[in-house]
Amino acid sequence: MPKINCSVETCSYNQNKYCCASIVNIGGKGSVITESTCCGTFLNKLGYSNLAQYTEARGELDAILCRVETCAYHKDEHCTLNEIEVGSLKEVEIYTETDCLSFERK
Repeated sequence: MPKINCSVETCSYNQNKYCCASIVNIGGKGSVITESTCCGTFLNKLGYSNLAQYTEARGELDAILCRVETCAYHKDEHCTLNEIEVGSLKEVEIYTETDCLSFERK
């Protein structure tokens, strides 16, 4: 099962630096740099509380869906990596401020 390491502390799915969502959507169609990608599954704890406490995933998820066709790991709308890293260089309030740090341009 895929795994997401996440350093976005404001995400409601983040539990001890791991994503606990059952499916993660990585966006950034046409991206050429990491900062143009994002985690579409991000939900701010301020509005959604801590959803990680209600999930059984605890660091493993069903799928990493990927819309970044320019990424070397993109295949059939999925990520071919078993483990990715999501983060940001700034405090995150909305999903577009997150980055897929595992992005590698084709």
